Amino acid sequence: MQVYIKDIMSSEVTTVPSDSTVEQSESTMLDTNRRCVPVIDNLGVCVGVLSHSDILRARNAKRDISSIYVGDIMSGNIVSVSPHCSVDDAMELMIDNGIHHVLVIMNKRAVGIVSVIDIIQVDKARTFNSFDDTESYVATR
Repeated sequence: MQVYIKDIMSSEVTTVPSDSTVEQSESTMLDTNRRCVPVIDNLGVCVGVLSHSDILRARNAKRDISSIYVGDIMSGNIVSVSPHCSVDDAMELMIDNGIHHVLVIMNKRAVGIVSVIDIIQVDKARTFNSFDDTESYVATR
């Protein structure tokens, strides 16, 4: 059974503005239990990604996260997929880029996010269970 990103993505996307401070964004990420968030401009267009690792690097460099902006430390290299991308293609993209999350982008806007755990769960269902179990997992997303 072919599984698509639209079947497993989290469509509750927490975003942060590029002009917010890292401290504000870290608080948002902690409040929403996110390790990676899309960064948007004032028009809502996705312009980057802020990860927990980006924040740790800023802290380790002894930077004052209350006075630096997300746009200064975010990754502007957005690795993304469409909702119609297969889970297998998304997994390969994540492996090739060494990332744990991939954004789902439509019309320059983040409409979802998929983590490596989401993909592993689908792969596990396909590997160790029947296709019926995979369909059951996908139906719960």
